[in-house]
Parts: sequence; C-alpha cells; structure tokens
Amino acid sequence: MGRVLTDAQMSAWLRRLSGGEPESGLRGTPGGSALPGWFTESVIRLDGHLGMLQLSNFGTMSAEDPAAFEAALLRRSIGSTVLFSTLETPHTVTYEPPPETDGDIVIVGFARHGGQRLRTAGGTRLMSVGRMGFMSSLGGSAVEHLGVSETTGVVVPASAVPDHRHVLARGAELFPDTPLTRAAGASLVRMLYEWSQDSDGDPRALAGTESMLLAVVRGLFRQFPGARGTDRTTEHRAAAARVIERRHRDADFDIDALAAELHMSRRQLFRLFAGTEESLASRILRRRLETARDELLTLPPLDLSAVATRSGFPDAPALRAQFGRHIGLSPSAFRLEALSHPPRLAEAMLLSDEQTRPEV
Repeated sequence: MGRVLTDAQMSAWLRRLSGGEPESGLRGTPGGSALPGWFTESVIRLDGHLGMLQLSNFGTMSAEDPAAFEAALLRRSIGSTVLFSTLETPHTVTYEPPPETDGDIVIVGFARHGGQRLRTAGGTRLMSVGRMGFMSSLGGSAVEHLGVSETTGVVVPASAVPDHRHVLARGAELFPDTPLTRAAGASLVRMLYEWSQDSDGDPRALAGTESMLLAVVRGLFRQFPGARGTDRTTEHRAAAARVIERRHRDADFDIDALAAELHMSRRQLFRLFAGTEESLASRILRRRLETARDELLTLPPLDLSAVATRSGFPDAPALRAQFGRHIGLSPSAFRLEALSHPPRLAEAMLLSDEQTRPEV
C-alpha cells in the first residue's frame, strides 16, 4: 500500500504554512515538490498502530484501518506553550477526562485543510476549513478528522485561562467566527513557520512570543460568556470519571458499583449519560484497555495474567479477546511491535525540543 501523505501532500502543507512564499524552498523538481532541509529534518512522521499510540497523548485514537494510519507533525516549544501543525489521515480522537490535575492542557486548533467534527455532550459542531476551535482535557469529547486534515495551533496549560474553566469543561468547542479569531489563526500559522526555521532562538524573543501566545489564547476565550457556576450534570459526570479512574483496575468494578459510589440508581446514572458519545460500559472498558496498553510495555515484561489483573480484567483470555477486538492486535503482537520500535516519539505533541532532535 502506497503512502497517502506523499511528497506532493507535504509540499502543499508547507505552502499553506508559508503563505505560498516562493522562497519557501519548494522549487527544483517537477511540480514544485522539493522540500527544504529544515522542514524534512523537523517533521516527525508517524504511521500504523504504533503511530496512533505515539500521537495519542491526548485521548484515545481509532481509525477504520489503524494499520493504514499516517500523520506528520511539525512542532516548536515556546516556553510553556507548544506551536504545532499536523497533517493526518482520517481518524477519531476520544477523550474522557481523569480527575483534574495540574497537567491539564488546552489544544487550540485552526483547520487549514480537510475538516473536523467535534462531538460533545452539548452536541456536534463541524470545524470546516478556516474555523478555529479547542479541545480541553477538562471535558469529555470526540474529534473526528475527516479525510486528510491539517490543523495548526498551540497547546497551552489550562491554568492560562482560569476564568473560563466552565467553557473548558465542555471538552471541545468552536470559537466564534470573528475578525479576531481569523487573525489569531493566521498569526499562529505564521509564528510556527518562522520559529520552525530558527533552531536556537533569542531567549528574549522566545519569552515575548510565549507571552503573546498566551495573550492570544486568552483573547479567544474572552469571546465566550464570562465565568459561571458549573451545572450539576457536569459535576456528576466529572465525579463519575473520577470514580472510573480510581476503580477501573478492580475486576469487580461495574456499573452497579459506580452507581453505588455516586449514591444514585442505575436508572439515574444512565439518564446522566444519555446522549453522550460513549456508553458507561464502553468508558470503563476503554479505561481498562488504556491501562493494559501501558502495563504491556512495562519492563521487565509482565505475563499476560498479571497484566489482566493490574488493568481490571478477570483473566488473560478476557484481556486477549477485548484487546484484539478494540486495538486490532493481540497483546503479544502489540508488545512485540512496540518494543521492536523504540518509542522515541511517544507523546509527540508534548515532547521537548531536546527529545525530538535526531540521534547523532
């Protein structure tokens, strides 16, 4: 099977980032497909099952054919923020927040090619080309990438927008389509393009850029209504997520146990999550699979029965069946593939610049 993200796709991506500048280094081959050295050296390429895991630091990724997944990532750390651009084949990212932590983040993205569908408890939004939105680790959501999509934006700590946590709790949302939003999107694209070519960076310029990025994000969020109290449904869902996080490793933990911990009936619990993207049983299973995935990669390796016990499955056959059905590989095949390809790109969106430098 040939690559979907061909040189022509990469060239078009770079042209969009550069604003079509002739000096962007695309001349020299038929069709203008030559790529400048700084770009090819900076882009992180990811593909297949492992590529999805490496890019899935923010939620759980799925695709119709995981083996055919491809992504390219360009990113630049600017203090506490990360400028990024991704070119990705179709997939969906589903996120169910754990208990609130100091590491909560917000990804602000500008759709430049293809499109995305944002699904939350509040409904579905289409983020078409030219629109801007966010995805937050403070709320549950699913983001479906339609076709080959390109998103450029910035990752910031959730603490950077403390007055809008009620908005972040939605999980994902579109920003109003205003001159401010459009100008902010264009500026993020240009800043990433400029900083990607500056490997050293003047410390004062970096600090100034970080301050400006945080100010831009705060300005975008000020377009939403002001802070207000969190509604009871959101509070109850957050409480359920905390219980699932705390107890999913217990094989006896189920929906009845969740209802008992929340002091509500099964009927009340199901009503609480009515209309959401994922059933309660699926949420618990997904969290167990995420833990099993991590346990399979521990060193020294654990036997499959131990992995099952530590991730909430009753036994190894149950883990094997669910892992194959939802991950697409057996646990042993997943472990072999992951360990035979060192995960130097794991959690690629948040890697430090030092971690992304190629080995000499």
